[in-house]
Amino acid sequence: MTKAEGAGRATDPYEVWRQLYETNERAWSAALEQAMGGPEFGESSGKLLETLLAAQKSSRDNMRVYLETMNVPTREDIARLGELVIGLEEKIDQLADRFDSIEGALRARPEARGAATKPAAVTAAAAKPAPVAKPAETAKPVARAKPATRRKSTARAKPAAGAKPTKPAK
Repeated sequence: MTKAEGAGRATDPYEVWRQLYETNERAWSAALEQAMGGPEFGESSGKLLETLLAAQKSSRDNMRVYLETMNVPTREDIARLGELVIGLEEKIDQLADRFDSIEGALRARPEARGAATKPAAVTAAAAKPAPVAKPAETAKPVARAKPATRRKSTARAKPAAGAKPTKPAK
């Protein structure tokens, strides 16, 4: 190795930075291993976690009470409502399946037997064409009812307890 190469390596800023990083990492790693290796660290971190969880539970309970006071649904209310909606959807699906099976059974019946059991009025109504609506030009105007008028009350308001009775205005 020449002197120029040795001098270039010593003044290389990346090499200096790497050495500084490695030295600093070793020092911090040893200090943190020593601090976290003892039972005191485990106890204190456990107490901190318990305190944070208690604060979170208290905050959640306070928010639930506040939302109930303001008559706003909570997360549990929304979740329960979602479960009810899912249950209703399942029941609707079951009913739709039942109706489909009933409809299929009715369609599978022979037409002659179905026609014999229909009343004559139903078959006659089905054969009749539907009435045609009149055009708007020839339709007669519909008489409208007058709006209801409000009657004045003859009952007088009762005075509050402990108040002096007043004479009605004439």
